Amino acid sequence: MFKRLLVGLDGSKSSWTACEYAFDFAQKLNLPVVGIHIIDERLMEESFLEDLAGVLGFTFYYGVSSKVKEFLESQADLILEEFLSLGRQKGVKASSFQTVGIPHKEIVSQADAEDLLFLGKKGKRPVEGFLLGSTADTVVRSSPCPVFLSAEEKRDLKRVCVAYDGKEMSKKGMKMALQIKDLFGSEIYALHVGDESMIDEVFKSADHYESLKGLPEEKIVEYCKEKEVDLLIMGAFSKGRFKEFLFGSITSFVVHHLDIPMLLVK
Repeated sequence: MFKRLLVGLDGSKSSWTACEYAFDFAQKLNLPVVGIHIIDERLMEESFLEDLAGVLGFTFYYGVSSKVKEFLESQADLILEEFLSLGRQKGVKASSFQTVGIPHKEIVSQADAEDLLFLGKKGKRPVEGFLLGSTADTVVRSSPCPVFLSAEEKRDLKRVCVAYDGKEMSKKGMKMALQIKDLFGSEIYALHVGDESMIDEVFKSADHYESLKGLPEEKIVEYCKEKEVDLLIMGAFSKGRFKEFLFGSITSFVVHHLDIPMLLVK
């Protein structure tokens, strides 16, 4: 199914929940888990810290970046120590990786196509309202492997839904859903929205399947809420960036309107 499980750790609640899911998969599959923590180099730039001082009203002095670096490194050590301790408690093979850089670039650089990457949907912000962009969103777009996005609250994976359009990514998604069913005893729901000619035997391999009419993104969200789905599996940004700019992305809409875990297939 996969060769390794990777977890992006930033100390946020959703990243620790992602870690719990990764350990669950590791126990079932007997796979190693690698915890990745990236110290964001942008937080140590003098220009950023000077701007931040102006926003928060503290005194800026040149050289403060070395103090910030020391603090971030100590926080990173605590996060990774806790991750490794949890791994030992769960009886899984856990290792860690830490570096300085742009988080989404460094996380993607560590991933291979045969991996499964776990991330929290809501990352930890250095200062509320002073954002450096969404790491999870950017990683999903550029990751070579599937990405499991975790909400803050952990769920048992009792009901797994596949958003199915008959294309290759949704067929991969159905295959993953059936494997998850074998691991966790899940019920599989398949939802198709649109042209019914795309329905095939793969779609009908789910325990429950339904075809609806309407806007795919809205129907997916409504269906998952109605069926109380615990995990949604769907393709990740399959339209391409230009079409997303013009028409929006189904994946983006669903990610931002559902507070459940999602497994995004590449």
